[in-house]
This record gives sequence, C-alpha cells and structure tokens, in this order.
Amino acid sequence: MVFLYFRNKKPPVMYIIPSAFTAVSIILLITSFTIGGFSGMGMTVISIGLLISSAAALIVVSFFGFLKNEKN
Repeated sequence: MVFLYFRNKKPPVMYIIPSAFTAVSIILLITSFTIGGFSGMGMTVISIGLLISSAAALIVVSFFGFLKNEKN
C-alpha cells in the first residue's frame, strides 16, 4: 500500500520519509545514552529497531526507483 502511495510521487519525495525516520532514530539513540538506566536501554532498543527498518525501507525505495529508471 505504501508503494502505491509513492508510485505517482516525484523521486525526491520517496527518499524524504525514510531519511526522516533515520534522523529521528539517530536522535533517539543519542538521547537514550544520556538518559541511562533501564529506560535508556529500552529507548536504545526502540531506536535501533527504527534505524534498521528505516534503512531497509530506504534501500527498497532506492531499488524500486533504480528499476523504474532502467525501465524507461
């Protein structure tokens, strides 16, 4: 369903959302080290999960954009 949303959009828009989530996860990761304790550890796990998923989404979107450019 997300791919259908990006299908008619310009290519730079496709890269903004995963990049924004990557930036948010890095900020959360840095913040989690300053919090410390069990709350910081939980925040670290959430931020690392968000970082991995946003990086994977960025790779997939880039791959589909590359395939689209090769097709034309």
